[in-house]
Amino acid sequence: MLAEGFGLSGIVSILFTGIVMKRYTFPNLSEDSQRFTASLFHLLSSLAETFVFIYMGFDIAMEHQSWSHIGFIFFSIIFILVARAANVFSCAFLVNLVRPPHRKISRQYKQALWYSGLRGAMAFALALQSVHDLPEGHGQTILSATISIIVLTVLLIGGSTSTMLEALHVVGDGNNAHPRSLEASNLHFESN
Repeated sequence: MLAEGFGLSGIVSILFTGIVMKRYTFPNLSEDSQRFTASLFHLLSSLAETFVFIYMGFDIAMEHQSWSHIGFIFFSIIFILVARAANVFSCAFLVNLVRPPHRKISRQYKQALWYSGLRGAMAFALALQSVHDLPEGHGQTILSATISIIVLTVLLIGGSTSTMLEALHVVGDGNNAHPRSLEASNLHFESN
């Protein structure tokens, strides 16, 4: 409420609140309360995700689309993939500069992060708002491009993510990371 009062992003403040509560409040709960809280928030997140997909499905079918700019939609998909690659690989490079050698992000994990990333609930909400904010049908074009990106990433990329992760040897029998080292690093991460 404080962020909304100052005209700041309410979504970012909720995210920050969740991070702070996970870090400082969760360890002070009893074990039963921790299990209950984790299960409750897992249920709430699943319900929220389901609602978002139902809402997107209804809106895709009911909202007026503008498919007259196929080139814009095609190049939007290409540039989104290129921008995500630039973001993931450059950020991973910077993270690897400060990490110890045994904790560096491998090439396979970078590729997995790039491939399995794009979805679109926030982009969909912004594109839906652009229909009302932008003049002369530009909002419909942006909405159509955003819907194309979401459908591509959810159905095609999301549906093939497990196959890609196995091909990159990130998960499955060919995983090059030793299970004990992963458990130890996860315990170290959770304890911090």
